Amino acid sequence: MAAYQNNAAYDFSMFEPAKKRPKAQAPARPKIVATNRKTPQQYAEEQKAIRLKVLEFAIVAVLCATAIVPNIFSRVHVNELNGQIATMSKQLNEMKSENTRLNMELKSKISVANVQNYAENVLGMVKRDRYQVYYFDLENGNEILPVQ
Repeated sequence: MAAYQNNAAYDFSMFEPAKKRPKAQAPARPKIVATNRKTPQQYAEEQKAIRLKVLEFAIVAVLCATAIVPNIFSRVHVNELNGQIATMSKQLNEMKSENTRLNMELKSKISVANVQNYAENVLGMVKRDRYQVYYFDLENGNEILPVQ
């Protein structure tokens, strides 16, 4: 019974006959009015005003172009420079890594063990003995006299 106690009502207007709409009247034809003919002086003034408007538009367009075109060229130049910077940075990183590699190779070739091994095996050198070492004692200080 609770389902029948709601306040929803039927819309009976859907079942009524449709109302007739009044016919729309056709728009009235515009009246043709004769205009006054322009004098040559009025026509010349209108042409002069039109030329001034065109000239104003052209001046504004040229000013806008002079403001925009250098900006575009500067942005293109900045992009080219950024490309060059990226290329140079890449080359710099490659050269740094090559420098590190060459330094490591140089250190490995100039190490004391390698130099000693090269001197003994290739050049046939030997280590000095104690009897081969001579010490000089200068009594008069740091004075060297040529032999006559």
